Amino acid sequence: MIGINQIIQAIESALQGAEIRIMNPQKDGLHFDAIVISSLFMGKSLVEQHQMVMTPLKELLDSKLHALSLKTYTPEEWNEVKRSVPCKKRLKKI
Repeated sequence: MIGINQIIQAIESALQGAEIRIMNPQKDGLHFDAIVISSLFMGKSLVEQHQMVMTPLKELLDSKLHALSLKTYTPEEWNEVKRSVPCKKRLKKI
């Protein structure tokens, strides 16, 4: 099994200053979802962005990491995504 911090450290080694969000929805230490936001993605194709994230994870993928669902964004794209997601309003109990 692998820890979330190991994934974050590997990505940070290649993408300094990136905002990295890792989730382990199955809580099994094998299947992860990642969102990586970095200004280094600007001007890069989606394939190039994913390669920038996956390359430092190669060793983990070969040995410990079974699956990683990946989404990459520039800061501007991330702001657009955040704006497009509706906020849930809290309901007050009476």
